[in-house]
Amino acid sequence: MHRDVTPTVHSKNIFIVETTCNPQSLYRNWCSVESWASQHPDKELWYILTSPFISDTTGIMKSLLDQYPNIRVVSSKFREIFQETPLWDLFNSDKWLKDTAWPESNLSNMVRGALVWKWGGVYADTDTICIRSTTKFTNSVGLVVDGSINVAVLIGQPHHQAFWMLMEHIKENFKGNVWGHNGPKAITSVMTKLCKGGSFHEIANNEQGCQNMSLLTAKHFYPIPFRQRQTYMLERKETDLEKLFEGSYVLHFWNRLTKTDPITVGSKSILETAAKKFCPITYRAATMHSRFF
Repeated sequence: MHRDVTPTVHSKNIFIVETTCNPQSLYRNWCSVESWASQHPDKELWYILTSPFISDTTGIMKSLLDQYPNIRVVSSKFREIFQETPLWDLFNSDKWLKDTAWPESNLSNMVRGALVWKWGGVYADTDTICIRSTTKFTNSVGLVVDGSINVAVLIGQPHHQAFWMLMEHIKENFKGNVWGHNGPKAITSVMTKLCKGGSFHEIANNEQGCQNMSLLTAKHFYPIPFRQRQTYMLERKETDLEKLFEGSYVLHFWNRLTKTDPITVGSKSILETAAKKFCPITYRAATMHSRFF
């Protein structure tokens, strides 16, 4: 892994962060990395790992690096990421680590806004599969069906005020033991201020923005709501993803709720079909010795 490189400040970065300190990344993580890299060959994808070393016994990392020259696998340098941001003191405290069952989620919620604000580009969670290039979007966040905003995908130019406001909101309202408080709830509060209390659905449906920040409808990044998440896993007839997800760019499969549900070889589920098409190298590695991953 590279430890002495940092991104260039521009909008051609894609950041994916593994915050569990797992030295052997899950196949689903690598699938996300591969899908984003394959759909954005002109962008630099930074896969940031919190483990001080990585185990590549399956050879998946080498295979992906050989195939996709735009992938950068790097170790985390969080002090550099949070330096000169509103989250510096919070990161250096133990507040996000103590009295919580989700320290990795707290870290993830803190780091995503800092990355996009500091260097610009796209932040994506590891439980996403990119099915179309997102290059057409500049400063954008996506709604979910209930009208709130999720943080699995954030897109922004360097130093955009929305992501500074997100970090400020987390600093001032941090609650490490409440799921979603520092993520979806935080970005929803920020966009409520930027949109001056206007209807998110109306703004998104009319393709309007709020102070140079676009709101995208749920179909863009979250086409299947979390309450229907099992739709991703169900066995089905061959799925035409282009027709099924016309107008979608990302599939978000809600990993906190689906991580114990296996993707079964031959099921022709949405996730299996998406993996075969959009992360083929990862899919072959994951299914070489097992019918599940």
